Amino acid sequence: MTQIGHDSNADGAAVVNIYVRTKQVFSTELENTLWLGRQRADEAPPYARVADRVIIAKLEESSISREHIHLELLNEAQVSITNLSRVNKITVGTDEQVQPGSQTKAAMPTLITVGDRVIQLEPKAALHAPELLDSFTHQTTLLGAHSEAATHLLEALSIRRSEDDTQYLLRGLHATVGFFQLASNSAEFLSMAAQAMIDVVGLETAAALMWDGRDWRTEAICTRPGSPTPEETEWVPSRSILQRVRDERKTFWKVPDGAHAASLIDVKALVAAPVLNRKAEVIGALYGDRRRRPGGRIDLQITEVEAILVELLSTSVAAGFARLEHEKAAVEARVLFEQFFTPELSRQLEAQPDLLLGKDTDVSLLFCDIRRFSEVSEQLGARLTIDWIQDVMETLSSCVSEYHGVLVDTLGDQLIGMWGAPVEREDHAELACRAAIAMVEQLPALNRRWLNALDRPMDLGIGIHTGIARVGNIGSTSKFKYGPLGTTVRVASQVEQATRELMVKILITDTTAERLPDDLPTRRLCRLDDANREQPIQIFELTADTPADWSDMKRCYESALDAFDRGDLPTATRLLAKLLSDHPNDRASLRLLTQIEARLP
Repeated sequence: MTQIGHDSNADGAAVVNIYVRTKQVFSTELENTLWLGRQRADEAPPYARVADRVIIAKLEESSISREHIHLELLNEAQVSITNLSRVNKITVGTDEQVQPGSQTKAAMPTLITVGDRVIQLEPKAALHAPELLDSFTHQTTLLGAHSEAATHLLEALSIRRSEDDTQYLLRGLHATVGFFQLASNSAEFLSMAAQAMIDVVGLETAAALMWDGRDWRTEAICTRPGSPTPEETEWVPSRSILQRVRDERKTFWKVPDGAHAASLIDVKALVAAPVLNRKAEVIGALYGDRRRRPGGRIDLQITEVEAILVELLSTSVAAGFARLEHEKAAVEARVLFEQFFTPELSRQLEAQPDLLLGKDTDVSLLFCDIRRFSEVSEQLGARLTIDWIQDVMETLSSCVSEYHGVLVDTLGDQLIGMWGAPVEREDHAELACRAAIAMVEQLPALNRRWLNALDRPMDLGIGIHTGIARVGNIGSTSKFKYGPLGTTVRVASQVEQATRELMVKILITDTTAERLPDDLPTRRLCRLDDANREQPIQIFELTADTPADWSDMKRCYESALDAFDRGDLPTATRLLAKLLSDHPNDRASLRLLTQIEARLP
């Protein structure tokens, strides 16, 4: 990038800027008089100022005289310009030819063209004058927002306009909708909006800028074909206009004063519209300009219709950002939900997030424990233990998902599943039991996979209870955990623990058993005393593999249990003896027989 020399020792009344092919290369001040010309043998190369002399060309550039131009400040607004050359004319303003040896007076701001150099003269007071900007009376608002600002914009769009303006607006609205539908990420929204300002609004340079909290960052920039690139013009946006956009949350546009526009180099007509976030805070801006370079014929007007289109583009970008933010949040929520819920249920929760609010719900809870976990982990070591438990939990979790359950938690050697929430369903007890049977049926495959690592097959203990639980996010705002609280949780855990003592794989309570269809085989095993409940809990065995005479076996055992409960030990013993003669390894019968023997005198 070209360094711009600057001399600011004097407190002059005019500023002199020197450009070469639209690039500013030097700036100084005019207090009284200045001579501009070619470098002498003993002088520094251009561009430099020595006393009241400014060097604007190298020694070998014969087209520029050693003393080519004399400037004399007449007052704060007027300057005298003398062409000291004997050969080459100069141009003042856009078309006034000043012949060699001639002099003219010009109102500032004005331009002097000599060769490929343009000298700009501007009153110093003009640099400190406040910018006069056009804007809408309303603040920019988000698309779809119901506000006074939105009403103002609709009124502006509905004003009766010329046929050309109407067609122009329709094309712009069509393009705005089109780019909004096509863009798929933030970068595309910004680049397509900048290009639309070129193609639709007809600006010469357009940029999408984002505010990072401290400064503006250019994210996308486009130029009209045939126009100088931003690098060639060292393009920078007007910070003063961008500051107004941030401070007032409005669309602003600036059109140069007609009297001055013909006398300024690289004159710009500017427009800038804010991009808002969902809180209606300014996070960016769409910014564009038109330029009138020396000899150019570019229209410097920015019309209200064009400003409307730029604002529509900026609000479309804001709406696009909001859409992407919503989609990102939805994806994150889906990833989070799918740690607990099936993909189908996750999609339902995205559409109905209120389902996750805390409430008392009738649910079925499943507690599953991996037997001999501590022993196996000692045997396998750290690395293999992690691999083994991941395989086991993945297998068991898939059974919960297959039967539309919620994976509440996995705690080392324990898994907790829930049915009946967040979406209520009548068959939650049946689904929990079918998931438990599926888990037991997966044991042979798991044991085959780990046959070489384990000294004996692994086993499971599963307890299921149905009842009212308080269900919701039992984690925190930073760590989501959807699950149940209350007595039902405690009872389900106790039932799972009872599987060790009763030596069966799956136990369920009476509140679960009474809701099951006939094709799920159960038998009542015992009562579970609970100090927190007035009535004991009836415990049932749920079996995954029933013998052919299961009905007779169940009837015989439950009759023996009834006899035991009423104290008829001889009848209970006789029934158990008959059952054990056919099924000598029935653990429930062996345990009950042990209890009978303990009561005998």
